[in-house]
Amino acid sequence: MKKQLLTISLVFLASIFCYAQNPDKCATMPVYQKQLQNPAIKANYIKAETSARNWLSNPVNKANAVKKQNSTIIVPVVVHVVYKTAIQNIPDSQIVRQIQLLNECYSLQNPNYSSIRAIFDTLGANTDIQFCLAATDPQGNPTTGIIRKSAPSSAGFDPILNMDKVKSSATNGDDAWPNGQYLNIWVCDMSLFGTAFVLGYSTFPGGDPALDGVVIQSEYFGYGTAAAPNNLGRTAIHEVGHFFGMRHIWADDDSGSTGQCDSIDFVDDTPNQAAKSQSDCNLTINSCSNEAPYWGTIDPPDMVENYMDYSADGCMALFTKGQKARMYSFLNTDSARVLLKSSPVGCNSVGIKELKTNFNNYVFVYPNPASDLLHVNITRLTAQNLQCDIYNTNGQLVKSITQLDFQNTIQLSGLADGLYVVKVHNSEVSATKKITIAR
Repeated sequence: MKKQLLTISLVFLASIFCYAQNPDKCATMPVYQKQLQNPAIKANYIKAETSARNWLSNPVNKANAVKKQNSTIIVPVVVHVVYKTAIQNIPDSQIVRQIQLLNECYSLQNPNYSSIRAIFDTLGANTDIQFCLAATDPQGNPTTGIIRKSAPSSAGFDPILNMDKVKSSATNGDDAWPNGQYLNIWVCDMSLFGTAFVLGYSTFPGGDPALDGVVIQSEYFGYGTAAAPNNLGRTAIHEVGHFFGMRHIWADDDSGSTGQCDSIDFVDDTPNQAAKSQSDCNLTINSCSNEAPYWGTIDPPDMVENYMDYSADGCMALFTKGQKARMYSFLNTDSARVLLKSSPVGCNSVGIKELKTNFNNYVFVYPNPASDLLHVNITRLTAQNLQCDIYNTNGQLVKSITQLDFQNTIQLSGLADGLYVVKVHNSEVSATKKITIAR
């Protein structure tokens, strides 16, 4: 028995090591398969899928879903930042930028759509869905739509051993807000043994309300904070697609480099695809020759530009009209998604411009008066290429520190008592504070 347990443990650890060596862009389907082991949750998922397909089988519903809508659906978002280190406590500007990217991509305003191949350039859809940070919390109190919670270094949030623990305060995470009023997004560290092997995952419509939402590895939420090819905020675009019912366009039936050629992403205008892209933008692949009747006699290449592939972020550029119709089939049938369309919680209007304009309010310099140490803390904006210059009353630069972090301590022991001006700045923002050194 002990030998058998040891063998199982070794196999399990080997699988974890394989994940770590070959990081996956999305863990939605493995998490979904685990959740299906709960009979009640499985029944709800099946009910949601069946209701959506029945709605979409009506030609009028399908035709209307593809058209420009009379009004835009506004989805309030709450971002739960669950952090174990300062760098994981991502600034407001990074969060606001991701909301902007969601709005850009879901409205077909992303600049790279203009470079899409001609065979697909009429298929891109403005989903008429937009996102905002929520203005009120579940109790009706004002909120920024951003919740920050510190977790111990021992907390585990990976979807292999610790699936969904980030979604509960009882397991060092943060509880979901009502899924009929908010899109819950958790930003956290999902690394295992120090390696980030999953970029994100999501629930499909019909899941457990306490677990409903999206989880993103912290450095992949926002723009330019991760290494290429996954550095342009497309992870959240992809995962929110799952939240609205999208499946991977290769239908998750691949086995390594080859797979079946079918349409079980349930969308006809996404060409059949045998396997996922490999975080690249290979425009030469045509892995399937059998297509849905939608394509007639045309044999299109793989749509590597689609947000629901595993392409490089710079390649991802569209949801199709068929994918929009599938989104609307859930938005009109799934109880939580239907309620979300008319959520009463309101929107915050804060943006990057406002944050930069008010930068002086986000720089804290203390103690004042100071003696030998001065603390310079920066909130909300990313501490990128910021430096701190200290001037005396004659305007002379007496001390300069570059590459500031969120929290900084500056030695003052070489400076005489008196009044000084502290300037924190980079090429875009500047804040000025006055301090007194007195011993």
